[in-house]
Amino acid sequence: MSASEPAHIVLAEDEPMIGRILDFKLSQEGHRVTWVRSAAEAERLCQAGGVDLLLCDVSLEEDGRQLCRRLLESGHAPRAGVVLMPEQRHPDGEREALEAGARDVVIKPFKPTLVAAKIRALLSA
Repeated sequence: MSASEPAHIVLAEDEPMIGRILDFKLSQEGHRVTWVRSAAEAERLCQAGGVDLLLCDVSLEEDGRQLCRRLLESGHAPRAGVVLMPEQRHPDGEREALEAGARDVVIKPFKPTLVAAKIRALLSA
């Protein structure tokens, strides 16, 4: 990815309000965002290639941690990795996400500016 080319971020989120907020913020940051509402669609896009980062809710129709593991094992993980989003009410959510291979974790609820900063850091690494 060149400096002038926008990063392609797949956002896997089934909650409409969260999806709209993240889609807007990440697009505003200059990224090309593909918002999907299922783990299956996120997996299909990652397998097709050209995805720089996957930002994935852990509570889709399938657990996002399982998707993360599968992408890593198959060699289809995005270039900058997977960022998982567990709920704050799950005390082991962050640990479980990192154990699944996530590059970073965003605990819900979150501040969109924090999500954007984490993504910037991962994409520039």
